[in-house]
Amino acid sequence: MTLLVAGWVALDEIETPFARVEGSLGGSATCAALAGAQFTDVRLLAAVGEDFPAVEREKLAGRGIDLGGLTTVPGGETSRWGGRYHYDMNTRDTTYTVLGVNEKWQPVLPEGWAGSETAFAAAGDPALQRDLFRKLTAPRATMVDTIQFFIDADREGVEESMRAADFVSINEDEARQLAGTPSIAKAGRALVAGGAAAVVIKLGEYGAAYIDEHDYFVAPGYPLEEVVDPTGAGDAFAGGFLGYLDSVPAAVNAGEIRRAVIYGSAVASFTVEGFGPSRLLTLTRAEVEQRYREFRALTHFEAGE
Repeated sequence: MTLLVAGWVALDEIETPFARVEGSLGGSATCAALAGAQFTDVRLLAAVGEDFPAVEREKLAGRGIDLGGLTTVPGGETSRWGGRYHYDMNTRDTTYTVLGVNEKWQPVLPEGWAGSETAFAAAGDPALQRDLFRKLTAPRATMVDTIQFFIDADREGVEESMRAADFVSINEDEARQLAGTPSIAKAGRALVAGGAAAVVIKLGEYGAAYIDEHDYFVAPGYPLEEVVDPTGAGDAFAGGFLGYLDSVPAAVNAGEIRRAVIYGSAVASFTVEGFGPSRLLTLTRAEVEQRYREFRALTHFEAGE
C-alpha cells in the first residue's frame, strides 16, 4: 500500500506571541507526508529550488519517505511563506508568500507512481490537482485540499477539484465562504450537495467534522495545555487520515472513515507541539496509538436508562 502526497515543500518564517523561527521546514506536502508515514509507505511529489538545504531533505528521507518525486529545479527558488499568529493561536496573518518554483512547475509522476493506491493533493493549483488524479490508474481513495489564495483566484477550478476527489479537506472559514453560510453543519451539507462526495471541515483546536451523504461525525480537539505552532496541523490531519485508510486491507467503509478521522486528529494534535513539522520528525507510532486511545476515552459514555 502506498500514499502519494503532492503539493508544496517550503521554507517558513513563523511568528507567534511567544517565539519566532526563520527558514523552518514547511509546506503542505511536507506535513502531510510526515503524518502519513506513521501508517504506510509515502511518496512525495513536489519541487524545491537549489537553495533548499540538504539537511532538510535528509530529515524527510530519514522518516522513510520516497523522495523520487522531489525535484530540484535548476536555478529555482524554494517556495517560502511567512505567518504571524495572534494570541489565541486560532487566527493568523500571512505576512508574505513566495511561489518560487511552484509558480511554473509541472509535476511529472516517476515511473510506477501512477499505481499509488491513495493520493492527497495538498493545497495548490486546482488544474494540477485534477491532472494528478487523472494520472492515477485505480486509487482506493483520494483527497484534495485548498487555501484562500486559490478560492479567490479560481473558485470554479477549486469546486471542480472537490468534485473529482473522494474526500475534501477544508478549514471552517473556507467552507463557510464556499457554501455561503455561517453554519458548519449546513456548509458541509451544501458542499456535499454541490458534488463533493465527502467533506472534512477542520475546526482548529475544536476538532474536525466529517460529512457525507449519509453520515455526520464530529471529532473533538485534543485538550492540549500548550500550543507552540498550529502551522501544518490541517495537512498533518489529512496525511494521518489517508495514511490510516491506506493501511486498512479491507474496503473503506463508514467505520474505518470514522477511525481515520480520529487518527488524523491524533497526529494533528502532535503537530502543534513544535514549530512547523519538528514534532512530526520525532513522533513514534506508539505515541500515536496512545493518543488515539485517549481520543476514544474523551468521547466515550454509557447509555442511560
